[in-house]
Amino acid sequence: MDLTERQGSVAQRHPWEVARAEFFLQLLKRCGVLQTGDDWLDVGSGDAWFGTQLRRLLPREAELTCWDINYTPEDLASAAESGIEGLKLVAERPTERFDRILMLDVIEHVENDTSFLQSTVGDLLTDGGFVLVSVPAYQTLFSSHDRMLRHHRRYSPAGCRRLLEKSGLTVLADGGLFHSLLPVRVAQIALERVRPVKSLSTGIGDWQGGKVATRVLTRGLIMEAKLSLTLGVRGLTVPGLSYWALCRLRGG
Repeated sequence: MDLTERQGSVAQRHPWEVARAEFFLQLLKRCGVLQTGDDWLDVGSGDAWFGTQLRRLLPREAELTCWDINYTPEDLASAAESGIEGLKLVAERPTERFDRILMLDVIEHVENDTSFLQSTVGDLLTDGGFVLVSVPAYQTLFSSHDRMLRHHRRYSPAGCRRLLEKSGLTVLADGGLFHSLLPVRVAQIALERVRPVKSLSTGIGDWQGGKVATRVLTRGLIMEAKLSLTLGVRGLTVPGLSYWALCRLRGG
C-alpha cells in the first residue's frame, strides 16, 4: 500500500492489493528467482505489507530491504521492533548492490523516470540481477485516482518496454494485469468528464467492503491473475489496468 493511502491501522486489505501480491509472488516463484539466498531491494515499498509476504517465501539467509523515502522515524522503529528476520526498512537511498530489485507501481511517481530507473539499475543492481517493474497502463486512463496518488503519467506497454531497454535491461516476460478493471476505469473517466470530481478518494487504504464482498472480489481477481500469469509467461500480452515486466540486466 502506498503510504499516501494509509489510513491508520488496516483492518482488511483491498481485494486489488491481495490479488496483486499473489500474482507477483507466483510470478517470481514460477520464473525461478526465489530459490537462492540473494539480497533484495523493494523500491517504494509503502507500508511493506508486500515485503512481509515476500520474505516468508525467501530462503532464511536472504535479506530484503524495503526502501521508501516517506518512512517516518516511527515507521522505522516499529519495523525494528517487529523482529522479522531478514527484513529491514530504510528511508535513505541504499548504497550497496542487490541481486533482485522490485519497482512495483513506483516510476510513475517520479518526474524524471528515465534518470531514476537508470541510476537505480546502474548503481544498485548486481551484474546479471533481476528487476520486476509494474506501472499503471495507458495514459488515456489517467483519472482522479492517479492525481490522488500523485502519478505523473501512465504507460503503454511498448513505451514502458522502451524505457526498460534504454536502462540496460532485457525484458524476459511481461504482460497485463487486472483486465476486468479496464471497463470500470473507462466508465469512471467518462463519468468524470460529465461530472468533475470535487474531492479525491483516499484509495485502497480506506476499503470498507463487507466480508462477503471482499472475499468474492478477492477470489475473482486472484483467478483472473492466474490467467494473466499463464498468458504472460507464454508471451501473450493482454491489455490490463496495469502492465508488468520481469527483466534482467543486459549481459548478465
